[in-house]
Amino acid sequence: MKKILLISLMIVFVFASTTLYAAEKYDLGMGNIALKVDYINFTEDAFDKIDLKDGVYVGLEGYYAIYPNLYLGLEAGWAGSKNDDTIDTDEFGEVDVDIKVTYIPVELNLKYAIPLDPNWVIDFGAGVSYNYFKIKAEDIDEDADDWLFGGQVFADINYKINKEWFIGINGKYQFTDDLEFDNIDTKTSADNWRVGAHVGLIF
Repeated sequence: MKKILLISLMIVFVFASTTLYAAEKYDLGMGNIALKVDYINFTEDAFDKIDLKDGVYVGLEGYYAIYPNLYLGLEAGWAGSKNDDTIDTDEFGEVDVDIKVTYIPVELNLKYAIPLDPNWVIDFGAGVSYNYFKIKAEDIDEDADDWLFGGQVFADINYKINKEWFIGINGKYQFTDDLEFDNIDTKTSADNWRVGAHVGLIF
C-alpha cells in the first residue's frame, strides 16, 4: 500500500509541477549538489524501548534539471545510533549491552523548486529508496542486517549566497518495509524523520 501511495504521489507531483510552474527558469541552476547534516529519529516504538531512536545523519545529494525547476537526483547517506546504557526488556529486565545501528539510505528523488525572491528558494519532492539497515550487539559480537524498499517526502528552504553557493534547512519523512532478520519478520520498520542543515553548490 505504501508503494502504491508513493508512486501515485510522484505521478501527481510531476504533472502538477510541469503544468502549474512552466516558467523557463532554473532557480537552483541546471544542477546542484549539497552536503547535509541532519538529526534522525526512528519512529517505531521498538527503537525507543532500546534507546536507539535518535541519531545523526550525514548525506550527499546531487540533482539535475529535467524541466525548468524540476530536478531528478540521487541522495546517499549514513546514519548511526548507539546505546551505551542498560535497556529494559520484558523478559529479562534490565540488560547491560551496547547496541549500535547503522542505516544507509540510497534514494532516487524528484523535487520542484519555487522561487520566493532572487535569493530564497523552497523546494519539495518525493522519491523511492533502497535502504541498508544493520543492528549489532557489540558486547557479544552479534549482528543482523537487511535491505529495505522505501519512499520519502521532503521539503527544503534554500538561501542563495551568490550564483554558485547556497545554504538551507531541510526536513524529510521516510517509510520503509518491515525488517526481516534470517527470514523472520520483526513487524518493525525503519520509518524515520530527519531535520537539519545543508550547504550546496549550484552549476
